[in-house]
Parts: sequence; C-alpha cells; structure tokens
Amino acid sequence: MGDNFRILLVSRSRKVLDDLAGALHGQAGIEVEPLLIVNGHVDPLHGSRAVPDAVILHLSERWREELAALIQRPQDQRPPLIVLGPAADMNVMRLAMQAGARDFLPEPFVPADLVEAVERTVRDRQAAAQVGQATVTAVVNCKGGSGATLLACNVAHVMAAVSGRRVALVDLDVQFGTLPLYFDLYPQRGLDQALANLDELDAVALDGYMVRHASGLMVLGHSGDEALQLGELPGRDIERLLDILCLAHDDVVIDLPRRIDPASVAVLERAANVVVVVQQSVTTLRDATRLLRILRRDVGVPRDRICIVVNRYDKNAAVTIEDIVKTLNCGEPSRVPNDFRTISDCVNTGTPLYEYARNAAVTRAVIALEARLSGTAIPERLSLLSRTFSGLLKPRSSTWPVN
Repeated sequence: MGDNFRILLVSRSRKVLDDLAGALHGQAGIEVEPLLIVNGHVDPLHGSRAVPDAVILHLSERWREELAALIQRPQDQRPPLIVLGPAADMNVMRLAMQAGARDFLPEPFVPADLVEAVERTVRDRQAAAQVGQATVTAVVNCKGGSGATLLACNVAHVMAAVSGRRVALVDLDVQFGTLPLYFDLYPQRGLDQALANLDELDAVALDGYMVRHASGLMVLGHSGDEALQLGELPGRDIERLLDILCLAHDDVVIDLPRRIDPASVAVLERAANVVVVVQQSVTTLRDATRLLRILRRDVGVPRDRICIVVNRYDKNAAVTIEDIVKTLNCGEPSRVPNDFRTISDCVNTGTPLYEYARNAAVTRAVIALEARLSGTAIPERLSLLSRTFSGLLKPRSSTWPVN
C-alpha cells in the first residue's frame, strides 16, 4: 500500500464521502482516505496524518474558509486539489484556482468525470517526478506593443549566447505570434503540431518541432502555414508541454499573449520569474495595475516573482519611475532605454541585439535584466561601464537600468 497514490476525500457530508469512495473503488494503485469535517474545523487537512498525494474537496456552505485555509499553507504543503462545488459561481472558482485546484467538477458529480480527473492527477504526479529543474520565465505586456516579445527574445538569446545555458523560447500567441522572425527563422512545424502530437512527445521528439538558432537557442513558435487558432489552448496541454521542455533545458522563456486564460495560468503558476513590461504612460499604468491585481490576487503569483521592466525608458517623460513604483506598489523596476533605430534594424534583419550592437545601451540593459532574472552578477566589465555610462551615451540612447 505504501506505493499507492493516496487521495484524501474531504466533506461535511458522510453520504458524499461514501459516493466519492464508491466512484473510486477498484481503481488500481489508488488508496482513498475519507475525512469528515466536524467540530467547526475549516481546514480540509486538519487531522490528516500526512500530506496526501491529492485532495478531493467537496465544498460546503463554508467554502470561503475551507479554500482560504489551503491558500494559507506553504506551497510544499498544498497537495494537488480536485474541487466539487457550484461551478456557476465565479467567486468559488477563482478562490479554488488560488488554492491550487487542478479540476473543478460541478455538483452532482459524474463518477466517470471524477475518475478521469484523478487519472490526470496521477499522470501529472508521475511526470513531475521526472521533470528537470529548469527555470521558467514568463514575459507579458501590460499593454499591447510595449515590447514583451522583443525582450523575451533577447533575454533568452543572452541566456544561451552569453551564459551558455540550454534555453528554450516559446511563443504562446497562437493567433498572431511572430517570434521566430526575430531570429530570421522560418519553422516548418511549430507549437500547434507539437500540441496535436503531445501524447507521442518526449524531450527528443520535441526537437523536431523546434528550430535552432546559431547561438544554440531552441525556438518553439509557429510555422507560416498554420491556421489561426480561434479557441483557447488547454491549460493541461501546456502543463505537459512545460514538463517536456523542462526535461531538456536549463531555462524556458515563454512569451505570453496579453490575456489571462488556462494556458497563461498554467505558465504563470510554474514561472519562477514573471516579467511585466510597462511603458511611461498613464494608460499603460492603468492596465498594469489591473494586470498585477490579477496576478497577485487571482493567480496567486508571489510579489517576489514579479519583475517590472520599464521599456523605452525616458528620464524626461512625464510619468517618472517614482510614479510607477508608487502606482504599482512595486520595488525598483528594471529600465530598458529607448533606441528606436537599433531595435528597428534588429527586428527587420532578424538579428538579436547582442549580435547586432553588443555595446549599445539597450543591449547592456538586456544583459543586466538577464542577470537579474538569473540571479547572477553582471560581468565586471559591464558593471564598470554602468557606473560611468552617463557620460558615454549616444544621443539616441538613455540611461543604464537600475535593478
């Protein structure tokens, strides 16, 4: 029994516990333990002898307290969660997502749906045991056109070209993603085909859907003949894709579309770094405030994982760094100076900044941002330049980023 997958069934109803146990009876490798919540307790894990492999929680009229108790637990004491409750209530679903719910089954539950949800959880647990320790970095615009794709591409390139790491760069904009063009790459196959063949993929097979840049960077984007996707990507498929990517790489950089959907949430929950790209305008800060509220409150991204980057920084702009820090309630943001000519040349020729203009201010800012995300020191030569940089700037450039 010690090798079985242990599931804790939690409810305030003895009948529901019996129904849940009956639905899972006879499932190979599954051990169920019913827990009846009594005596006013609201913590679904109260009285459990050990942290289970998964929890199936039947919500009661005290669902807020029950889910809040799970949210307050440290991440390593918060097991995978399957929730049974009123699916029509968006407040319930939002809080369940914060508590780590993998599946939400409406009442009355269908036994076959419950079995399927449990099987997915078991498969995810087995896959997670094999996953490497790759660092996932998500990059997202707070407003369209702020430069997230440019920064994602060039940060990933610096990771591969300067730090010598095995890096995968993924474009999750399934409708209008053009990420491979930033490297003058034209893939024959891409993300859509990889997801369509997910059941046959492993770390080796996935290479067939990616294109390699000369720096060693692996890019998973979209081929030119792929049809536009009108629906959402399944979050479960993105989780499995990330598992495979993390097996073969040291870093995985994701260029996220500007929306919160199951696929984005799957990435954001996994990301060690969430880079939010802003610019110095009132409208951008308004959208940034809303995005950060969603990230912190609804998705549950810790503050220390969020990195604010001010792209196209202008020290003379009406919206100052102090305004941004105060409005967004954040620490000192990174700054990437405005260099329209260099950026345009790089994008139009499909050449990364580090290859095109290694000593430009904007390139040094990207190197500094990569160092901040990787937790490494900026090379001493660059640090010296950063201290003396204000007197060496070209007219079209701005200041060194403050981290």
